[in-house]
Parts: sequence; structure tokens; C-alpha cells
Amino acid sequence: MRAFVGIPLDGPEAEALLDVQGRIAVGREVPANNLHLTLAFLDDLPVETLEALHEELELIRQSQFELHLKGMDILGAPRSRSFGLLAAPDPTLMALQADVAQAARRLGIGLEKRRFRPHVTLTRFRDGRQPPERVQAALSRGASLEIDPIMVSEIALYRSSLTSEGAVYEILSSYPLLVQGLS
Repeated sequence: MRAFVGIPLDGPEAEALLDVQGRIAVGREVPANNLHLTLAFLDDLPVETLEALHEELELIRQSQFELHLKGMDILGAPRSRSFGLLAAPDPTLMALQADVAQAARRLGIGLEKRRFRPHVTLTRFRDGRQPPERVQAALSRGASLEIDPIMVSEIALYRSSLTSEGAVYEILSSYPLLVQGLS
């Protein structure tokens, strides 16, 4: 089963993200119920491994924190580009991502070797299918963009199913973060 661990952003906070999507006007918009910040892409794993990861994720003890999204960039390879709203590398976010990666590695799950660059994918496009001046204009519009902080209170283990209409994400399990001051 194809899976990843991320921060769900499909509740009331999605409104601000959808507003930004509308201003980009380049590419195919990510559906509101698919908005998230990926902490670890797991690729295709057997159900037994996901069950073991579920147990590991339940042990994570990070506090809730505010996610600050500011600025936009083009991410991905030429054949599969996206506009991403960038997340400030908050120490709690970075520690949370490290804990998730460590949980996966304890089970022998191989993760991508690239540096963690926290972002929320808003639209997807392919090079050559969008006029370069339109892409550059969207990037310029998003360069100084900032939305109100989002309180992160949980992470989730997702299943990702690829369809002809695009990816469909389903939360398999959620893991609440600690309320500051409580443990």
C-alpha cells in the first residue's frame, strides 16, 4: 500500500490555502481534502509494516505548534512540477519530522535521501504545458505571500491511491500532539 505521514490541513485552515490556490492560476489545484504537509513519504509498503509503523507513531511525544506558511516556490522535477507554500523550519516541526523519520527507519523503511523542505503543495503542472511567463507571474505573486499561523494538533498516516483523476488520500490513523504544559 502506498503511504506517507503528514500534517492534515483539510479543516477550517484549508480556506486560506484554497484562497492562495485561486490566486496562482497555474496548473491543477490540489483538492481541499488532499491538502497536507508531508513529513515522510513511505512509498509502497506491506500492511504489516504499516501496522508496525502505526505502533511507532503512537509513541511520538511532540507538542502542538503553530505552522507558519510564507512564500512560494516551484518544487519537483521538470515532468512533475508543483507550486508549494513554504513552511518556516520551526524547531518543533523539524523535531517532529525527525521523530517520524526515525520511527520509519527503526522498521527498516527506506526514506528519500533528500533534505526535508517543509511545504504544502497547492497546484501541480508539467513544464511546457504552462506558458513560462504565466508560471513566473504566479511565482512572483506568491513570493511574499503569508497566511495566518495554523495550529498543528495532530499528524496522520495516509494511504495514497493513484487514479486517472489524480491521487486520492485517505487517513488511516491520526496521532494527537501534546498540548503544551501537559504530557
